[in-house]
Amino acid sequence: MDKMKSIKRLRKKVDVIDHKLVFLLAERFKTTKEIILLKKRNGLAVKDGDREDFILGEVTKLSKKLKINTEFIKNIFKKILNESKK
Repeated sequence: MDKMKSIKRLRKKVDVIDHKLVFLLAERFKTTKEIILLKKRNGLAVKDGDREDFILGEVTKLSKKLKINTEFIKNIFKKILNESKK
């Protein structure tokens, strides 16, 4: 019975983390929309390859430090970057 309580407690923790991730993504997308609007108003290109490379480099370094699969993290961030430009 204690094992099941531990599993339920940990699952609730995962649920809270999942909700935080969704809220953080929503905040990120809102912020990137503001950036896109500013770029368009100032005649700048929406896509910034240097910035994307920087972001991917930073998340790669962080994932290595945290011992998370770097390819997995890079793939997630590539999807986030693509979604941010829509």
